[in-house]
Amino acid sequence: VNEGELVGIMGPNGAGKSTFFSLVAGARKPSSGKLHVCGKDFSKISLGDAARHGVGLAHQIPKPFRKLTVRQNVDIASYVLPRKRRKVAVDYALELSGLADRQDKMAGDLGLLELKRLEIARVLALEPKLVLLDEVAAGLNEADLDELIALVREVHASGKTVILVEHVQEVIHKLAERVVVLEWGSKLTEGTPAEVSKDPRVVEIYLGSAQNEDALKREPTKAGETRLKVEGLSAGYGPVKVLNDVSFDVAQGEILTVLGANGAGKTTLAKALEGMVKTRSGTVVFKGDVITDLPTFARQRSGLALVPEGRRLFGDLTVRENLRLGLQSERGFKASHKDQSPLNKVYELFPKLLELNDRQAGQLSGGEQQMVAVGRALAGEPDVIIFDELSLGLAPIIVDRLLEAVVQIANWGTSVVLIEQNIHKAMAVADKILVLKRGEVVFSGKPSDFSEAELQRAYLGAD
Repeated sequence: VNEGELVGIMGPNGAGKSTFFSLVAGARKPSSGKLHVCGKDFSKISLGDAARHGVGLAHQIPKPFRKLTVRQNVDIASYVLPRKRRKVAVDYALELSGLADRQDKMAGDLGLLELKRLEIARVLALEPKLVLLDEVAAGLNEADLDELIALVREVHASGKTVILVEHVQEVIHKLAERVVVLEWGSKLTEGTPAEVSKDPRVVEIYLGSAQNEDALKREPTKAGETRLKVEGLSAGYGPVKVLNDVSFDVAQGEILTVLGANGAGKTTLAKALEGMVKTRSGTVVFKGDVITDLPTFARQRSGLALVPEGRRLFGDLTVRENLRLGLQSERGFKASHKDQSPLNKVYELFPKLLELNDRQAGQLSGGEQQMVAVGRALAGEPDVIIFDELSLGLAPIIVDRLLEAVVQIANWGTSVVLIEQNIHKAMAVADKILVLKRGEVVFSGKPSDFSEAELQRAYLGAD
C-alpha cells in the first residue's frame, strides 16, 4: 500500500482479513516474513506502539465510553500524543468527523451514524498516517451509508492513507482505488473494483463451484405443514441493527437456503431463530406456537436445533460423548442403550462415526468434526435444523457428502434452514431460497427464478 492510497480488502469468511488488520494494528505478531508500516518494522511491535507510530483502527461495532461526552471520548484517544498537541488534534478530529457541534453530547445518547463518526474521530485524534476501517458501514441504512462514504472520502482527501475491509460492496465500489482479494490467507488477485468483481476466480470464491451441482439437485417435494414461520423479524447487536423486517416460512421436509454476502445478516438470523440474539421486533412461530421470547434451551428442547458456525464441539470428549449431549434430557448419559435410538439415525447418516466413537473430537479432521456437529443436532430428533456455514473450511468432496446428508435429513421429514457459502451447491439442494442484502430480504422464492447476474450483484455489487 502506497502513501495516500485508498485500498479495499475483500475475501470470503476465513480469508484472513481480520488477521491482516490485527497484524497491521499491532495486536498480533507475524510468525514469519516482514511487515513495515509507516516506515517502521512492525514485526515485534505492540498495540500501543502501533498507535504512537501512526496507525489507527476503527472497529465495526463502536464501543465508546457511554457515560462520557463525545469530546471526552476523543480526548482519551489523543493521549498517545504529546500534551501540547492534543487539543489541536481533538478539535481537528471533531471538525472533520462532523461532531464539533455535538461534542458535549453523551456518547450513550448517540445514534448509530453518530457512533460511527465518533469511532472515526477517535482514530483521527491519534494523528494517524494510516487509517484502518474494519466494516464501518455495517448496520447503516441507505441515507446514513451515503454520509459515511462522504466522511471516508474527506478523511482520505485530508492526506491519510486508508485501508478498508468492507462487506458492503457499494462502499468498496465507491471508495476503493484498488482492491486486494484474499483467499485462505493468500492474495488471489488485485485490481479496480470493477475488474475484481468480474474476475471468474473471485466469483467462484464468493459463489462457490458449480462442479457436481447436478448430482446434488433435489427432486421437487410436496410441502407439508408449516413448521417455522417468521414475520417482520428485526434484530442486531447494541446500536447496530443487522436484520430488518425479515419474513419467511419453512414447511415439513423443506430446505430453505439463506443466501447473502458476508455481513448480510445470515448468522444473526440463525442466532435470532435460536434465541441467542434478542429480537427487536417481529414474531417467530414454531409448530404453531409463538417462541419469540423463548430462551435458547427451551427452543432446543421443543425441537429447534442449530449446527453453529465453527462446530463448537467439546474437544476433550469422545465422539460418542459429544453425540449423547444432543439427546433429549430424559435419555442422557445414564440412559440404557435402547433409550439412545436417535443415535442409530446418526450412524446411518454417517457410518464413519461408529469407527470414531471412542476418539476425542479434538483429534478429528474438520470434515469429521462437522459430521459430529450435525449428528449432535440430529440426536435431539429436531423438527427444524438450522445449519450455519456448513462447509466452511472443508474440501469439496466433504462438502458434497455433507450436503447429501442435509438432503437425507429433509427426506426424513425434518425442515432445514441452510446457510451456506457454496452458493451454487446450496441452491441445487434447496426447495426455495431467501436472499439477504444488508439485513433485508431482496428475494424469496424458487432457486430457478434467481439469475446468475442477480447473484453476482448481491454478492459482489457487479453489474
